[in-house]
Amino acid sequence: MGLFGTKKSNKVTSEQVVGMISEYYHRRGLDIKGHGVAGCEGYGWWITEGSAKIYIFVQEDRIGTVIRVNSPVVNYPEKNKEAFFLHLLETNRDLSGCSLSAFDGVIMVSGQRPIIGLDQDELNSLIWSVSYVADTLDDQLHEQFGAQIYKEPDKGPEKEAEAHPA
Repeated sequence: MGLFGTKKSNKVTSEQVVGMISEYYHRRGLDIKGHGVAGCEGYGWWITEGSAKIYIFVQEDRIGTVIRVNSPVVNYPEKNKEAFFLHLLETNRDLSGCSLSAFDGVIMVSGQRPIIGLDQDELNSLIWSVSYVADTLDDQLHEQFGAQIYKEPDKGPEKEAEAHPA
């Protein structure tokens, strides 16, 4: 703490976050260049974890620059929707580092935070939390409720960003 009760701000730039994401891919033995998401605002990449596809975005938001990690998991089931959504709410209660959300008929696992103060360990943890839950939950919801595991619509490369909401 400084002389007048102020703390030194840990400002992190978007470019530094891109470097951290590049390091994450490098540690996984992947080339970040082959995993870019075309057509998104800001920066965007994808990665697979088991059967789940994970999207990582660095974008401007009303609160400043944020990192978002999203994974579309399953489509709403045809039957037992009330039990399905109750199960999702109960599951959401116990999640840490991510949450469940719904968008356009799809259940997603999402995590986001401002980039201020972000470090490599926090980035790794955020991606891991979303990845682990998404990879576990897709199969469970398919088996338990008959929800179809999410498949990206075939929209062509120019529509790629629309297939995965930021």
